[in-house]
Amino acid sequence: MKVFIDDGSTNIKLIWLENDEKKVAIVPTSFKRGWVADIGNDDIVNFLIEGEKYSFDKLDIRNITTNNSEWQYSLINTVAIHHALLQTSIIPQEVDITVTLPLAEYYDEDNQINFDNIERKKKNLRKIVSNNKIFQCFLLKKYLLNLNQYLPDLIN
Repeated sequence: MKVFIDDGSTNIKLIWLENDEKKVAIVPTSFKRGWVADIGNDDIVNFLIEGEKYSFDKLDIRNITTNNSEWQYSLINTVAIHHALLQTSIIPQEVDITVTLPLAEYYDEDNQINFDNIERKKKNLRKIVSNNKIFQCFLLKKYLLNLNQYLPDLIN
């Protein structure tokens, strides 16, 4: 299974093929540190990554700010990608993903591909994520490419 992901700061956008049909999902990046009680609220999901606890709650005003370059390499970014995948019709499994980096992160100050940042992003995505509702999360196989070369074919 291949999934193309734009892990932007406001929403995670996903595109994949399922039974030869293009599927699209847009999932907000609304997370906060720590776990919360999910009694009576199915929208709340608690996640664990490297001993750090996060919860998805699209209504909480204390959500973590994600509109900065460090978001791309943060634990919460990896959690957000897993959460977005869990919101699709894809059954948790091993998936090949293509993710994005902002141009200022993808290229260095000399306008050359920044392999250090690419490796940093890959390393971040290799981290194991678990949650309190679904015992199996996805196993991400990482492929970091320039997503723009694939988008026209997928969108049309």
